[in-house]
Amino acid sequence: MLLKLLLYASFLANIGIGVLNFSLVFYTKDLFHASPGEIGWMSSLWALFYFIGCFILRKPSTSLGPKRALILASAGMAVFSFLILMSPSMVWIFIFYALFGFTTALFWPTLEGWLSEGYEGATLNKRVGRFNLSWSFALVLSPYLAGLLVEKGLTLPLFVSIGTYVLLAVSLWFFAVFYIKEKSTVYPGDPAGGIPADKSTPLRYIAWIGNFSTYMVNGIILFVFPLYARDVLGFTEADIGLLLLLRALFSTGIFILTSRTVWWHFNKIYMAGVQFLLAAFCFSLVIIHSWTMMAVMLSFFGILFAFHYSNSLFHGVSGSVNREGRMAVHEAVLTAGIITGAVSGGELYQRWNMSAVFVAAGVLLSLLFAAQLLILIIQKRKFSAG
Repeated sequence: MLLKLLLYASFLANIGIGVLNFSLVFYTKDLFHASPGEIGWMSSLWALFYFIGCFILRKPSTSLGPKRALILASAGMAVFSFLILMSPSMVWIFIFYALFGFTTALFWPTLEGWLSEGYEGATLNKRVGRFNLSWSFALVLSPYLAGLLVEKGLTLPLFVSIGTYVLLAVSLWFFAVFYIKEKSTVYPGDPAGGIPADKSTPLRYIAWIGNFSTYMVNGIILFVFPLYARDVLGFTEADIGLLLLLRALFSTGIFILTSRTVWWHFNKIYMAGVQFLLAAFCFSLVIIHSWTMMAVMLSFFGILFAFHYSNSLFHGVSGSVNREGRMAVHEAVLTAGIITGAVSGGELYQRWNMSAVFVAAGVLLSLLFAAQLLILIIQKRKFSAG
């Protein structure tokens, strides 16, 4: 029952986030005449406050317990979505969107920590895989849904987002009160429930670099690319939503694969290889202008995105005792990537063009690929010396 509830919660939460994030790009541009740079800063402010919240809210989350924390977070997201809708200017949207991000930080690390608590190996992989499927399937639906809603009315997606979070808060309250009981952590192989020694893998560091990288590109695709696609390439909002749907659909397929296989666990060559392909992907976007080819490329990105995310999530918690703390790091790293992509992408696009955005991203990802190789070399020498 607990696992099903958490999967349901992650699905609904990401439906609300996906609809809100996609629609706000067009909502602020068309209603408040926001520039690409302003939209990039708005998106990064949300991500920055989420980043801060991942660390500030760790102790309050522990004090509240996972049930109360998730209910409070869902209610807070509903409130701030409503306040965004009621905002009379971009200044207030900046404020409430930032607070929305801060509140979201009470939700994801708590949910991920609760979901993985006490599990290792194949069982952990299966639970993480099902979690990835739940939130990624929401990303399959939400961008296309948001695109259709935007075409019917700029405010309609915000009402849908508000309703989604109200439903989530009520559902969590109902099941938490009547069905779900929190229990203390019991680790496999330790009947007494004692906490074993930490056996974290050092591969989490290159996995986190990969997670930062893929979310940096994701920040560009979510918050900068839609403006370029509509204003320069001539795609409609629904066309753009369908592109993002395909990206998420292919991610979901990879999440199914990773949930049922173990070949990628602790596989250094594969982890670095995904990073290399991600850099090549960014460089190739410079010459892509048709909807069909863009659909192919974003589908490919969806595959790379899912591999990087799975690496970070699994290798981040594998062997770790403090699961919620590791999930906070995982979320903070991906949020730093979103901030980098949204801010730098928005500024580069406003000052130059989209080609400059893609090339700059490719260069940075190439440097991060080199950093991964360096870390692997250092770790190998330490292991050999030890």
